[in-house]
Parts: sequence; structure tokens; C-alpha cells
Amino acid sequence: MPIFHDAAPIRSSAKLHDALSHFSALKEKHNRWMNIRPSTVVRQRILYPHPLYSIRLIDLIAGKTLSSTLKRVAWIYFLRDRQNRLACAEVSIMAGIHKNVRLSEGLFVKKAFRLIVKTRSDKRARRHKFRLSSIRAESLHFFTLWLRGNSRMEYFIPVTPLGGLLAAGQWISRNELVDALLPEAQRVRAAHESVFARFAKK
Repeated sequence: MPIFHDAAPIRSSAKLHDALSHFSALKEKHNRWMNIRPSTVVRQRILYPHPLYSIRLIDLIAGKTLSSTLKRVAWIYFLRDRQNRLACAEVSIMAGIHKNVRLSEGLFVKKAFRLIVKTRSDKRARRHKFRLSSIRAESLHFFTLWLRGNSRMEYFIPVTPLGGLLAAGQWISRNELVDALLPEAQRVRAAHESVFARFAKK
């Protein structure tokens, strides 16, 4: 069955539409600040809305399960204007409240969008009913799609590579994701601790 997405929360959608009006005014005053023309983004051009989760890596290092380290932090929307220019809007969630809207363009947005389109036509995605989500580990500069199915069936598909362990576009299991995240998280923590130790000596 095809990949599907949940309807975005009403408050999140409202924040997005308010932001599009704001971005439209900015575009009129400062045309070069963005390529997309927000005033021409209609409902039918708001694509693949889905929740974004962050990983608390310190908890993962401590041995907690991946699920217990995840926190929903935003809703993501892909936008196209009448000229098919692409952007991504992220409506943040803070203390359960849908807050700020960030608009992004560029190579990463194009890669993520193309990967979702490619994934939807993959034969592996047709065998089960999957719900689309994404996960981000900011300190590792890592972003992955998360296809969540029934009966514990799921796939993770990185948009960005993770060291030499995970390649972009690779379909992996939960165990494979955790096995790749742990050494990278430990490496980053060790680097931070080394920096703090140097400052402490001064």
C-alpha cells in the first residue's frame, strides 16, 4: 500500500498559513531573500506534511531505547509555487504549542523531497502501509526519513550520510540505525568533553 501522512494539526497549519502571508510581504520588499514566491503557494501545493522528531543522543548513549529518546519537535511541509520552485517550511513545537516557522530552500530540501518521491514508488513501500515521519540529530548533522508501518514493520532512509556508516538513500532497520548512531554520538561527546577539559585547565 502507498505511503501516507497524517493530517497536520490545525494549529500547525494555521501557523504555516500566517507565515506564508508574512513571507509573501517579505518577498515583495526583498525579492532576492528567497526564490519561492509564497503568495502563489496554494493548498494543493503544500506537500508531504509530516512530524519531525529529534533524538536525545545522551539518552541513547546511556542505553535507552530509540523510541524513548525521540521527541516530536516540529511539523514539516514541502511547498511549491506556480513556477514549481521548492521550499520546506518547519513549524516548531515548544511545550506542546506550535510556535515559529522556518523556511528553507536549497540542496538539502531538494534531496529530501526527491527521496520522498523516490521512496513512494519503491516496491518495498508497496508491501505495507507506511506513515511518513522524519528524525533529526542536529549535533551529527544527520537527517533520516522514517517509514512507520503496522506490526513493527519500519524502515529508516537517511537523507544525509552518517560518517562512513550510513549512505544517503539506504534502507535500514532500527537496529542498524542505532548501531550507526551510537559510535558517532560517542565520538561527538568525547570531542566536546576534550574541549571542556582544555578550557577547565586554563
